[in-house]
Amino acid sequence: MATARTPQSLAPWFFLAPTALILVGLMGIPMGSAILLSFQQWNGMSPAVWIGIENYLRLPTDPLFLQSLGNTAYFTIATVVFKASIPLFVAVLLNAGIRGSTAFRTLYFMPVIISLAISGLLWAMILEPNFGILNEALRAVGLGNFAKLWLADRATVMPTIIFVSVWHDIGFYLVIYFAALRVIPVELYEAAEIDGANGWDKFVNITVPMLKPIIALVIVLNTINGVKAFDHIWVMTTGGPNHASDTLGTYLYSLAFGGAGSSNPQLGYAAAVAVVILIISLILSVIQLRIGRRNEVEY
Repeated sequence: MATARTPQSLAPWFFLAPTALILVGLMGIPMGSAILLSFQQWNGMSPAVWIGIENYLRLPTDPLFLQSLGNTAYFTIATVVFKASIPLFVAVLLNAGIRGSTAFRTLYFMPVIISLAISGLLWAMILEPNFGILNEALRAVGLGNFAKLWLADRATVMPTIIFVSVWHDIGFYLVIYFAALRVIPVELYEAAEIDGANGWDKFVNITVPMLKPIIALVIVLNTINGVKAFDHIWVMTTGGPNHASDTLGTYLYSLAFGGAGSSNPQLGYAAAVAVVILIISLILSVIQLRIGRRNEVEY
């Protein structure tokens, strides 16, 4: 027998309703429109033409899409490895009580407050081949042979972009790791010292196991952010040279605004690429939830 809802039981829904309506209006409706657009051919001016799944059938045969997908995978894997490991090691060192740890945490976190677009522009000027600070410094100390076209060489452009991304985000994940380290019981380390464990033994057998949920969270967040990477890559290279640094995000932007070798925007095809990004992000989000629940049960 169904029971009538009391005003008290309905109260949470009244608080959630305004935010839910805003999310539906600002995210749900545009997302639905983008999915609908992915089944059409439209240049933004003439009427859209319904073409079914042709945009999706085109994806596996598009060499630029496949290259962008490969670049995205390369960027994502590299940034996940570096952003999950470097901040962890730095956080462990700072948590050990070295002098000036507060100042170091502040210095590491400062790049985070700079937007990705601004940091990309900053590094583009630093890496400028003729007058950039980096090449000028190398020449000044007699290492001119190491000066390179950092953002114009296919061999160096992606590693350089990965470095900038790691530099920008390392402070954010450092703070997360540092906060998690502070709640690990000191007694565990003291007991390990009594048993003769050295610093590396304590890191491998205590720190890493205790931080497994945090490490998993950092990995999944970085993976999702890697799939959606756009800002600093577009500012630094616009996907060049010759699409060598194109990711799914930059390729989507090029298609939508006519920058992929054509002045004719391909909004329907760009929407199909956006749906691919959405699907990958949803899959990774599900993985994140499952990993979180599994680690929660383990605890």
